[in-house]
Amino acid sequence: MQPLTQPRPVLLLAAVIALALAGCGGQAQLPSPAPSPGVDVPAPPNVPGLIVYRSAYDVPTTVRNVQDGLAKVGMVAAVVDHAASAATVGKQLRPTTVVIGANPRAGTPLMAAAQTIAVDLPQKYLVWQAEDGVVHLGYNSAEYLAGRAGLDTANPALDGLRTGSAKIAADATGSAAPVADGGTPADLGNYLVTKPGSTTVPEAIAGYRRAFAGKGLEPAATVDHASGATSIGGQLRPTQVIFVGNPAVGTTLIQASQTMGIDLPVRYLVWQDAGGVVRVGHPDIRVLAARHQVTGADADAALLMVETASAGFTAAAADG
Repeated sequence: MQPLTQPRPVLLLAAVIALALAGCGGQAQLPSPAPSPGVDVPAPPNVPGLIVYRSAYDVPTTVRNVQDGLAKVGMVAAVVDHAASAATVGKQLRPTTVVIGANPRAGTPLMAAAQTIAVDLPQKYLVWQAEDGVVHLGYNSAEYLAGRAGLDTANPALDGLRTGSAKIAADATGSAAPVADGGTPADLGNYLVTKPGSTTVPEAIAGYRRAFAGKGLEPAATVDHASGATSIGGQLRPTQVIFVGNPAVGTTLIQASQTMGIDLPVRYLVWQDAGGVVRVGHPDIRVLAARHQVTGADADAALLMVETASAGFTAAAADG
């Protein structure tokens, strides 16, 4: 999986720049608050399909550790600091950052088995400071991603993702085991809103870019999964995913439920299927919101905006 674009400065950082900035501010070595003796530790969030570790470090250090781990085995496609994004539109969030990256050796076999799983790859690691001050790291389980793509969870191709994600999380947080495992929801199914395209994969990606630019939005990253497969001697039909977010809308959703940050920015998938047809699509934002129990009038308005914009973007991309 090869990132084609560099994330935006400050908010969306390239791997080396992000590694440097994550350590700035003189607070990088502060630990996550430990519970006082005799005080009950608040239960970690239980989100369907989300595996959660408690971190022994603060958010910047945990983020930097994730980046270090990903750089050793593969690549960092993007780092999105949701709190910094919120500040650009005059809003506030507790520290919340998502790191997007992976090892092509783990992802390529999965996409060869179920191509649409590419919309959820590279893997995403959400690091956030909860209201009680505790820092958590969460990532999507292999079972969750398989269920969304209709892939049998017994498929051995999932083993690399399972073990790789767990190691990244454990090393980044200093915790040997997760404190929560959302399991695999019984109602999982393909949640992509799709359209057949009348163009090539690169042209459809260009169509997405033009549509984003028309709304004043810049992609966080574009990942060419087929190129990533080639880099390790594998083969995959043309498959690319592009990420884009709107801080004003995304902040509202994360304020409603902080774990929503793992599903933002919105991702858009373009792929050529086994029949040679180019298809475009994006996850149903309402399905994602239900996963994180996002509710409230402001959130409902934001969801409608994302739903409408995403439909327009995908329609434009289908035409190239």
